[in-house]
Amino acid sequence: MKSQQLYIDAHVHIGDFSSWIPAENTYVCSCAHSPHEFAAVEKALNKYHNVVPAYGIHPQNPDKDLYPFLEELVIQKRVKAIGECGFDLFTPDFISSLEQQKEVWTMQLELAVKHSIPLVIHCRRAMNELFGYTQLLKKLPAVIFHAFPGSTTEAQSLFKRGVQGYFSFGKELIKGRKQSIGCLKELPLELILLETDAPYQTLKHQKETPPEDIFLVYQKAATVLEYPIKELIPIVENNFKRALLEHF
Repeated sequence: MKSQQLYIDAHVHIGDFSSWIPAENTYVCSCAHSPHEFAAVEKALNKYHNVVPAYGIHPQNPDKDLYPFLEELVIQKRVKAIGECGFDLFTPDFISSLEQQKEVWTMQLELAVKHSIPLVIHCRRAMNELFGYTQLLKKLPAVIFHAFPGSTTEAQSLFKRGVQGYFSFGKELIKGRKQSIGCLKELPLELILLETDAPYQTLKHQKETPPEDIFLVYQKAATVLEYPIKELIPIVENNFKRALLEHF
């Protein structure tokens, strides 16, 4: 009998749901930013077995005291990726913490290189900062750009510099963000991932994003690409496996 096709949700936050139940036929990468959140991820992993666990120090809370727990998880091989981590310069408060962001980012990037583990990147209004680290980024087996905010030119430049990048798109497609739609159209399919960022990145009528919204993201991506959804599903699944599951 033919195996069931899997919808990949490359970025969720299980630890931020009061009660998380996965959508049917899905496989997710769940990022946590505190020991409490990570406990929820491991609980879900033990119950559902369709969860890829990740942990990182978020740039909106660049607390280096969280690093020892992250290092322990990596050494014990309890995570498949470090992240999300990176830079966030979206507000004046975040801009004021740039030096702290750089410090915890560098710690995490060097840890990822040391252990050859994929990195999940959060980058808002900070692509120029990111380009300063391509010499280290290109040493990683995979770099997943969550809710990729950049242009096609920037994505291609990362690739040309040797960064094994995967570019993830989500609700911004449904909201009609022109740069995201253009980037999705122009990038090679083998570099594309799809996500919800659930429970975040809500639509106007939503209080939180449910896991089932990944189906809406796939439908929109297939429409943008003018590509049959039944053929898009295995492509994204294979990309996800290359990015996060082939290095262990």
